[in-house]
Amino acid sequence: MTTPGGPLGGVKVLDFTALLQGPLATQIFGDLGAEVIKFERAEGEWMRHWGILASRTHGEIDSFLAFNRNKRSVVADLKDEATRLRILELAANADVVVENFRPGVMDRLGLGYEDFRAVNPSIVYACSSGYGQQGPYRERPGQDILAQALSGAMYLTGRRDDPPTPAGVGIADEYTGMHLAVATLAALLHARETGQGQRVEVDLLGCMIAAQQQELTVFLNGEQEPHTTLPRPRRNIGHVGATAPFGVYQASDGYFTMAMFPCTELADILDLAWLKEFETTEQMYQNRDHIHEQLSQVFGEDGRDRWLTVLAAGGVWCAPVLSYADLESDPHIAQMQIFWDVPFGDEGKTFRTVGSPIKFSETPPKVYRGVPKTGQDTAHYFPGLEAE
Repeated sequence: MTTPGGPLGGVKVLDFTALLQGPLATQIFGDLGAEVIKFERAEGEWMRHWGILASRTHGEIDSFLAFNRNKRSVVADLKDEATRLRILELAANADVVVENFRPGVMDRLGLGYEDFRAVNPSIVYACSSGYGQQGPYRERPGQDILAQALSGAMYLTGRRDDPPTPAGVGIADEYTGMHLAVATLAALLHARETGQGQRVEVDLLGCMIAAQQQELTVFLNGEQEPHTTLPRPRRNIGHVGATAPFGVYQASDGYFTMAMFPCTELADILDLAWLKEFETTEQMYQNRDHIHEQLSQVFGEDGRDRWLTVLAAGGVWCAPVLSYADLESDPHIAQMQIFWDVPFGDEGKTFRTVGSPIKFSETPPKVYRGVPKTGQDTAHYFPGLEAE
């Protein structure tokens, strides 16, 4: 098997992750050229059997396809002693181990950090969990919506009278996966410079709290009236801290958004004299629901394209609200080439997915290999060893 290039060419990753945040991190490593060896149960990891809408392509769950390109798949019974010893043999020449079991599971299997460090002192052992390795919640099952709930984030989303509202995407998983990747790469750089590996830890709850650092800094230090959380707007404005005219608006034929912009300047662009009375940031915040309601009536009288043309000509930050069906026809998104055709298995089949958003001038991320079928590479990494 050839080793791919890329900025992480030559880096070997032993991947014991499942579901989303761990596989996202290891897919990033694969996109950047690392050799990623994914260890799975004989029936495949959880995401091969569960995913949003139970949607499948080529018989494989689409949610699994989304996070497992540029990897090898090895079927491994981690409770088998011969398999454990073979994994440690591979670790002697590996750079990174990534796992997202509950705390203590890998240690009980004889595959914890100390076990890997004994055969390779420079190895980076990265683990992700729901709530961290310590504390009263450490044994609880961790999942995206649970982290959103515990972190306070659900009270930021939606309108004032809405119940606590989760995000429409797995934001805790995604944000944790990115932190896992960044932390692992930092530890890898340190290991390359010093020869010293280390254990790296992230968790869903901690990362979801960190995702709110702007909002929590305001809450913890600001001079606003006391609340249990930051007050949400009554209208469809979005961010809890946004000032008018920030928000989503409905034109006669579709939706568009506006970001921060002085109401006094918007008054001239739209010829709306009443907007001029909201001169300060405080006034635009305190009256944002009223301003949004009045502007909504104005914007409902004409088409979206006309309003976007008028607003853009005046320097207003604005954009149409696109559906998924609109994305590939948008000229800018098409130029980004953010959608990739990725192989599945070794039979020439492909599927469409979202590629890497990272750009390098010399070593761009790319598809070195597709998403493997379960155990596709077992014979190469476990020669003569048949996992149950």
